[in-house]
Amino acid sequence: MMVTGHKKLMRQMRDLPNGTRKSLEKSVERTVNLGVRKAKAIVPVADGDLKSWINGNVETQDDQILGFINFSDGSRDEALAAASINYGWGNTGAPYNFRATVKQLIARRHKQSVRRSINKAIKDVMSG
Repeated sequence: MMVTGHKKLMRQMRDLPNGTRKSLEKSVERTVNLGVRKAKAIVPVADGDLKSWINGNVETQDDQILGFINFSDGSRDEALAAASINYGWGNTGAPYNFRATVKQLIARRHKQSVRRSINKAIKDVMSG
């Protein structure tokens, strides 16, 4: 049995990490943006500081891609105010737990998105 096309296969295998990484970055970015939209939709206030503090960002390093949904974008007092609304500290009454709700809303979709992105990147690299 003779193996042909090994040079092309080796090139495809070498290109696999780059294609997969770019695809994963896009997937994480989409999921973070979805999480920000969901958080702003379910936060227990109609408008104001808490809603405007919610933002997201994606950080990439050599061996990892990190996506964050931030519920406070300011001083320590602002972070405590957001936490008191979320967890019900002080005289705010029952906790809302909108952070946990956002996590539940996007977790399954994010897992599926990452799986799809990896599979698509592998197909693209191996067919090209």
